[in-house]
Amino acid sequence: MTRSLPFKRRTMILGLLGLALLLGLLVLGGPSSSPLESGSTWHRGPAGYSAWYESLEQQGISVQRWQRPVEDLLEQLGEAEDATVTLMQNSASSETLVAVLPGFIAESELPALLPWLPDWVEAGHQLVILGVKAPATAAPFSQTLSSEAGPVQIDTRRRYTSGSRLGVELEDDYGAIVWQQAIASGPVTIAATPHLGANAYLDQPGNFALLTALVAGSAGRVWIDEYLHGYRDEEAIAAEVGGDSWLNYLARTPLVILAAQILAVTLIALLAFNRRLGQRRSLAAPTIDNSRAYIQALAGVLHKANSHDFVVQTVSQAERLQLQKVLGLGHTLLPIEQLQLAWNEQPGRPAIDLAALLNPPLPKTESQLRNWLKRVQSLHYPGDATGNATGDATGDTSGHD
Repeated sequence: MTRSLPFKRRTMILGLLGLALLLGLLVLGGPSSSPLESGSTWHRGPAGYSAWYESLEQQGISVQRWQRPVEDLLEQLGEAEDATVTLMQNSASSETLVAVLPGFIAESELPALLPWLPDWVEAGHQLVILGVKAPATAAPFSQTLSSEAGPVQIDTRRRYTSGSRLGVELEDDYGAIVWQQAIASGPVTIAATPHLGANAYLDQPGNFALLTALVAGSAGRVWIDEYLHGYRDEEAIAAEVGGDSWLNYLARTPLVILAAQILAVTLIALLAFNRRLGQRRSLAAPTIDNSRAYIQALAGVLHKANSHDFVVQTVSQAERLQLQKVLGLGHTLLPIEQLQLAWNEQPGRPAIDLAALLNPPLPKTESQLRNWLKRVQSLHYPGDATGNATGDATGDTSGHD
């Protein structure tokens, strides 16, 4: 029957299991890097824009992160205009929205990724998009280009070569890197790289200066789209999941974490109450393997088949290994000469030719086999070479197998 674990041991097991659960939750539920972080002003890695955002604040530029759908921003700005209260610094300025794409995105994919784009431009606001994929050219991958803001480091071969450009802010002989293009009913500033002002160019002041000039030229408030990178404020989260409740928590929690939590709680409960799944069952007594019966059966088969050569070979090899163990020569089969030398050095050992005994000519009759077995047994019982050792000759030989 099963027994209850001692209290101290059970407490230790529960503590270790709780620690394992905590580590598992940290591994499964901890924050992990995501491709969406590239281009975010919260991200401090090389592909992030935290340094550039801080530089805007230090220059006194009115900048703010937007962590809700851009449609909400358009609605907010429209309500402010209707109430003759504007968020702009002066009546002649317009809002500027910066969308740093999380990678190179083709222009054909922009409507799905930025569905608000036409409405924003038609409302008369400025838009800067970084990371619109342009064709790869023969331009050097890494080069420093001159601009009105200073030298700008560019690490991409992609250039915009189409003729439908309203203006160019940065280009070389292979095409434009930063240009203006007509989208919907207004101009949009586009860069062929999503890393124009990334943290990786902190030591390149021209990169930050050029991007700042692009977004702050209208003298209005600058908005950074962080909703694009997966960041949500409390109102946006509540709107998406429908408020705070256990059902909403379960809806937005990965299934792997939920499964791990349920399994861990179940195991802890089982150990705490010393319960088992199902009825207790008595342990069945193990069945004893009667090897002697097997050996006797094998010996009977060999006896009927007159397999004298197999018996001699098997017994000889087993006796050689047994003698090596007795003489301290290990378990690896050694030459008979080395075994004979070790035998002769042992005091009190009779003079026996081991080579003749352990490598005999194959017996032709059963009586010859019995006589050989008696001589082999004399190695272990020197005073009794004719005793009951042989018994059933084939049965004894099987015992050596």
